[in-house]
Amino acid sequence: MQTASAGLGPGTLLDGKYEILGLLGVGGMGEVYKASHVHLGAFRCIKVIKPALIAEESYRARFLREARLATQVHHPNVAVVHDFSIMPDGTSYMVTEYIDGTTVREWAEQNGRFPMPLAIEVATQVLAGLDAIHRRGLMHRDVSADNVMLAFDGDEHLVVKIIDLGVAKDVSGPNVDTTQAGVFVGNPKYMSPEHLGELEEGEALDGRADLYSLGVVLYEMLTGVPPFVARTQNMYIVKHLTEAPRTFREANPAFSAPPGLEEVVMRALEKKRANRWSSAREMAQALARFASDPASFTRTAVPRMHVRETSAEEREAATAWAAAVLTDTYAAYRDYRARFPMYHAEEAERAIEERLDYDAASALDTEEAWAAYLERWSHDTHAKTAAERLESARIREETAYSVALETRSAVAWQAYLDEFPDSNRSAIAESYLREQLAYEAARAEDTVGAWGLFLLNHPDGLREHDARERIAWHEQAEARRALARQAIIEGDFNAAFEAGTVAAWDEYLARYPDAPRLEEARRARQEAAEYELAEKMNTKVMWRAFVKAWPEGRHRLDAELRLRS
Repeated sequence: MQTASAGLGPGTLLDGKYEILGLLGVGGMGEVYKASHVHLGAFRCIKVIKPALIAEESYRARFLREARLATQVHHPNVAVVHDFSIMPDGTSYMVTEYIDGTTVREWAEQNGRFPMPLAIEVATQVLAGLDAIHRRGLMHRDVSADNVMLAFDGDEHLVVKIIDLGVAKDVSGPNVDTTQAGVFVGNPKYMSPEHLGELEEGEALDGRADLYSLGVVLYEMLTGVPPFVARTQNMYIVKHLTEAPRTFREANPAFSAPPGLEEVVMRALEKKRANRWSSAREMAQALARFASDPASFTRTAVPRMHVRETSAEEREAATAWAAAVLTDTYAAYRDYRARFPMYHAEEAERAIEERLDYDAASALDTEEAWAAYLERWSHDTHAKTAAERLESARIREETAYSVALETRSAVAWQAYLDEFPDSNRSAIAESYLREQLAYEAARAEDTVGAWGLFLLNHPDGLREHDARERIAWHEQAEARRALARQAIIEGDFNAAFEAGTVAAWDEYLARYPDAPRLEEARRARQEAAEYELAEKMNTKVMWRAFVKAWPEGRHRLDAELRLRS
């Protein structure tokens, strides 16, 4: 599934003259659209280049220089560059000839490996186009199975076109191997060693790098498999730099090449460019003895040619491949690769990896799992389903998280973590789970100390407010209890005062040894004790002494009455 990021939907009018009809493809450098020239009524191919790739002034100047050179290349085997522009908003684009045809990669995916005469004819026409490009002081830099197209002219004869000249490099200027730091121009599967950095100081890239890339394309067309098989771009780079290509027989035992053809291809694939063909013209001359009459490659003859050359093994492999694609499971692709290791090797390996990633995402069925799948396989046929599953997982996860956040229960948080262990919110969910467990422990103890320890460990958690409310409740309850106790103490003081006996005050003092009116209670007891002693002796002297000692005492009136009697 291809999606455009440049915002050029069907009907968009670019620069007042190009009406966008639809997206043709998305690549590392930008997006390619089919468009109509509104004034000429002719179809065009428009490549919108990523703004970041020419953001710097030096790269912008180089783009303009190389684009001008590209418009000067006129050859039947090179897609014409009609126009280019850098818009005020920073958008840059290049307008090329629209070709109603099929790329080498698409043809191979539909039909298997190329019949040898057709492969030689395609390579010969590409070499003719490269010769024209190189003689203008340019190199293409991105010759690949995606940038060579097969079409038919008005006489129904095969015409091969090199497309995407928009990344051509002016080899007469300074040697710049990347568009910007760390960004390769081209497909690592087809890059020459020197394109990948194997250049001596002071040396510059030249057209022999394109011949190496064409050697990879020709190898693929003849054998049906690439000279190097790798899972990642980095591994392709390592193999181009360090490994020798497999022989034709190692790559495909079913393919029998005429004497000398393999040597022509292998010379194009030499690691050291000095050992390769010196020019496109020289390589074309070497291939000439294997070529057929160009007039024989017509729209009707090419398919028949393919049928005649297809072996029984290839037909069986094609049938098995179609069945594997229809079944579309990891097991189906794995079994196909085991039975037919020489056919669709790269596609099978890629399909196996994709299905493994899809199955893994299905097993986890989380937002993160589907997002990781789509990050790698956003253009795969299963991307739409994966996007739907991603949205479903996102809703499920959001619901589970919202429920846990609303209920704030340990059970809800644990359920969320069990279902979404790899969520980007799992860390915060784990902290909320620990907080909730600590909250429940504090609630079981329900003391100011327990709540204080909870707040010390979880000062900014979901339960902070609840914990502070419990502490406030306990403090208020303690205050209420203190007030109630004070009232009781005061009441018991009054009761002891009313009784006015030593026994009543002893009971009070024993019960409230830290009473606020402790000294007053002790004085009252002393008075009661002296009153009871005077009462026991009952003499004028004792009563006179009592009244003198306690002129304001609880028993003063009683003592004065006794004194008068």
